Amino acid sequence: MTLHYRLCGPIDAPVFCLLHCFGADHRYWELHRAAFEGCRLLGVDLPGHGLSPLGPEGCSLESLAAEVVRLLDLLEFDAVHLCGVSFGGQIAQTMALDHPGRVLSLALVTTTCRYDDDQRALWRSRADLVERDGLEPVTGALMRRWFTPEAAERRVPGYVYMEEVFRRFRPATFAAAARAMCALDTEARLGQIAVPALVVASPDDPGVPRDVSERMARLISGCGLHWITPSRHLASLEQPEQFNRLMRRHVVQLTR
Repeated sequence: MTLHYRLCGPIDAPVFCLLHCFGADHRYWELHRAAFEGCRLLGVDLPGHGLSPLGPEGCSLESLAAEVVRLLDLLEFDAVHLCGVSFGGQIAQTMALDHPGRVLSLALVTTTCRYDDDQRALWRSRADLVERDGLEPVTGALMRRWFTPEAAERRVPGYVYMEEVFRRFRPATFAAAARAMCALDTEARLGQIAVPALVVASPDDPGVPRDVSERMARLISGCGLHWITPSRHLASLEQPEQFNRLMRRHVVQLTR
């Protein structure tokens, strides 16, 4: 399987591989291009998202990370700076742990290292519901988890983008990805990550408790932690200017 991707920027610049959230595609990062100015950007449609097929074997976080590595092989990139948001951040953690030689730095945006029993049960029930009845029964609740009421009322560009892209999300991918997330548990291994790292989080994220973000940053040696507020789960889309400022500082430190 070959993933759909968009590659842009100077051919000799540092490569940043960008992994979008659940239900999105490579266009997630359009609002954040300023943060990566002067870099070569590899925006990926994860399996089953955008124009990438899911594949007959379904998905696990390990297989998804391996697909990204296969894309790097195809493009002849030995190693990249890796940035993932939410579901993409789970894949990014997995890739950094399972394929450490392919990752030069790691930025984890509004993502978690594990789910508790209640969260796993919730995602499994969502998977079952979407397989049976399609996306409509879950769309409203998810948009409310992803954005504050103020962002929804103002219809900020990130909200409009997620509303549009999620409408075209395939129920089979929703179910497969939701079940894959339930197997996430990198907490005990985060101390193995030895590249420059950054955690970006929202203190009001209903999907990632504040203490989880703090623990992730503490477990990864030298990892920075930055908060974006006001926001909910998709903080970078709700507050792109805040995200771009802090990510730009991170990029400059990595590439100077």
